[in-house]
Amino acid sequence: MCTMKISFLRLIFLFMPALLFVAGKSLSQDKAPINFGNVSIADFNISSSLIDSNTNAVIIADIGSTTFEGNSKGWFTYIYKRQRRIKILNKKGFDMATVEIALFKNDDSQEKTEKITAVTYNIENGKVTETKLQSKDIFEEKYDKNHLEKKFTLPGLKEGSIIEYSYTIKSDFEFNLPSWEFQNSAHPTLWSEYSVTIPSLLIYMSLLQGYHKFYIDKIKEGFASYTIRRKRDLSGLIGSEESLNISSPTVLHRWVMKDLPAFGFENYIASPKNNIDKIILQLYQTYDGESYHDVANNWSKLSEDLMKRDDFGLPIKEDNYWFDDVLATIIQQSDDKLTAARKIYYHVSQNYTCTNRYNKYLTTTLKDVVKKKSGSVGDINLLLAAMLNHINMAALPVLLSTREFGLNSPTYPIMERLNYVITKVNINEVDYYLDATTPFLPFGKLPLACYNGHARAISKDTVAVYFKTDSLKEISSTIININVSDKNEIEGNYSHKMGFFESLETKNNLAKLTVANYKKSIENSYPDDIEVSNIEVDSFQSQEAPVFVKFDFKLKSFDNAELVYFNPMLGEEIKTNPFVQVERMYPVEMPYTTEKLYILNMPIPEGYAVEEIPKSSKIELNGDEGFFEYLLRANNGVIQIRRRLVIKKANFASDDYKTLRDFYAQVVKKESEQIVFKKIK
Repeated sequence: MCTMKISFLRLIFLFMPALLFVAGKSLSQDKAPINFGNVSIADFNISSSLIDSNTNAVIIADIGSTTFEGNSKGWFTYIYKRQRRIKILNKKGFDMATVEIALFKNDDSQEKTEKITAVTYNIENGKVTETKLQSKDIFEEKYDKNHLEKKFTLPGLKEGSIIEYSYTIKSDFEFNLPSWEFQNSAHPTLWSEYSVTIPSLLIYMSLLQGYHKFYIDKIKEGFASYTIRRKRDLSGLIGSEESLNISSPTVLHRWVMKDLPAFGFENYIASPKNNIDKIILQLYQTYDGESYHDVANNWSKLSEDLMKRDDFGLPIKEDNYWFDDVLATIIQQSDDKLTAARKIYYHVSQNYTCTNRYNKYLTTTLKDVVKKKSGSVGDINLLLAAMLNHINMAALPVLLSTREFGLNSPTYPIMERLNYVITKVNINEVDYYLDATTPFLPFGKLPLACYNGHARAISKDTVAVYFKTDSLKEISSTIININVSDKNEIEGNYSHKMGFFESLETKNNLAKLTVANYKKSIENSYPDDIEVSNIEVDSFQSQEAPVFVKFDFKLKSFDNAELVYFNPMLGEEIKTNPFVQVERMYPVEMPYTTEKLYILNMPIPEGYAVEEIPKSSKIELNGDEGFFEYLLRANNGVIQIRRRLVIKKANFASDDYKTLRDFYAQVVKKESEQIVFKKIK
């Protein structure tokens, strides 16, 4: 069972009713089973049950630590060190030799890297050789005004190489310490260790998530001295620097996990970030020797700060008088509020191109966004909010974490998880949530990635909003009518009404493909004994209507065959069980609830009789959580099928996995059954 535990280092323990780690052995004497910088031939022989034919690399050891030192700004700098040893088994594991070190900066300070070393070890002529990284092969890339990245790729890489690298980060941004992922998403990890040594002047909140037990979970108290330097204040004038020597109790917390399998990517997991074994550390309080001071970010404080930022809240509330000329071509004075909001939304969504889907801030000015007709998610959706506010509508930005970025906490905002911004507008006491960055998205609808639980409307009175996948219902229907032509040919017509998200995906695909190519893909999806013609795709250019696909077809399988094996689902069946593993550790997170209807009407072809026919069936899922209904009748020379698949919830606990797997196994089996027609002699 995956759990999350929130605790405060140096203070108290607080538990959230979500995910909880089980503490492992407290073995402070256990050390990592390697000696960094010393690789022998024997080290290339790695034996582990976690390694199989699908393993491309194995992380032998991954060790990180965070400590503190005094700085010249009157406070603390943290020092983060990381060492890694990895065995590359084949070329598919070469990506592990490219290292990216994320760094943060603002107007006052910048994180810095030190002591970057990297070595590739190979066996040549019976000896271990070393190829070292050169400083000229370390590159720096800037992403925006607050984020940059150091990058390098280890040289001399071959299949079978062992690579080692280490680096140090020094940072004055003590609010968020580096997080640590014990488990890797793609490769097994034999030893993963993280330790922090924290002075009693700093109290951190730790958020732990995952499913595996700690091998070591040990706390040790100590004592340390810190030299803090600051400018001396002499009667209002800045004088010389002074040094303060501070002695403080410390806490060393050490976590170790062993022999972790790769997380893997099972079907229906919203994000590995929700389940992977991980720890996040966030500053909660400071202590000045006499009293504690709360510094933990909360949603009210975050909202207040964000609304004062010149790349977030200020531009959407200020007097953008120049909007008058822009909006004059979009709306009319006679438009009511809802009509005006719809017109503005569709103008932005249809005329502005999103260039970066993971930036919640403005990257430029609103004028520049209008001029370029393009920008990031932050640029476009904050522009939309500003336009709506300009005509006196209550429009607010809403921060959220998209599904692939993992869940965010409704209690404590974690900025690294909040990667997306949309717009909320209240019209006639109805809240509408808008995202103008996704083509063909109707007014008041959001893309699927936004349905990830808690979100937050940013305002003076910040409000929690929840976008839950259980609230989404994807309804689709397929109707097939078959008849016999005057030429005694078996003909039919097919009509499929897509659900909302299937329609949205199809519209976006058709924007990239030609309609002719899309029709060709439909023709190619059917076997040779089904001839498809007269394909029509309706409403694929409409922003609000669902997509309809219609076509005619002929069945060639009845051309004088003695026996005809006919699957009445005609390609609409679920061919494979989406849940293949016998057991599952993680929850099942479907994108939405489902209701699929399939109807078939066909006469028994002339000259044939029904030899075998599937039986009707109804299967329930966990009582009232869904059902599969397969009703078949053969009366008066006509075969009728009505099939409904209904899944009433989107999220299932791992305890429900077996019943869900068995349910779909029965669905697959039933939908694979065929009608056998025998020629009458």
